[in-house]
Amino acid sequence: MACPEFEELLRDGARGHAAQCEECRALLEALEDVDATFEAAFAGVAAPPGFEAAVRARVARESRLRAPSLVPEILDFIGWAAVLALAAILLPRVLPFLTAMLAQLS
Repeated sequence: MACPEFEELLRDGARGHAAQCEECRALLEALEDVDATFEAAFAGVAAPPGFEAAVRARVARESRLRAPSLVPEILDFIGWAAVLALAAILLPRVLPFLTAMLAQLS
């Protein structure tokens, strides 16, 4: 279940919440001032042609997901195989003692 304040924020948006919250209103106003300052300072600046494509290509190249390693899966298999082997070895040796103990209790 989500927080009621968070649900209200999603429903009303940042402006709706900021209308009721002084701290958030001040933060939004400060962010708007920063945005306006940057737009005024860099209004005439444009990236060279092909820059966006080069950045996107580099991000795509460097952020490729590697295939997950099989080592943890292999180690899990070895561990469970060892547990089953140990149970297969010890169970026949312990079972006569368990049946004898149960027979004494009855």
